[in-house]
Amino acid sequence: MEQGVIFIVAILISALVALVGKDRKIGYGWSFVLCLFLSPIIGLIIILFSKKKDVEFIDAK
Repeated sequence: MEQGVIFIVAILISALVALVGKDRKIGYGWSFVLCLFLSPIIGLIIILFSKKKDVEFIDAK
């Protein structure tokens, strides 16, 4: 029972940390996988070292 709760908490923390990676080249999916299998702290470090996506603005005329 306790292990199930710990597992669910780990998934939630990994999902929250992976949200940082959604605007990066690594993306949300890979961020989530890294956080889940390595640890959220190591995943966050990898995410922060990942480059941000290039944002191009379209000129609406």
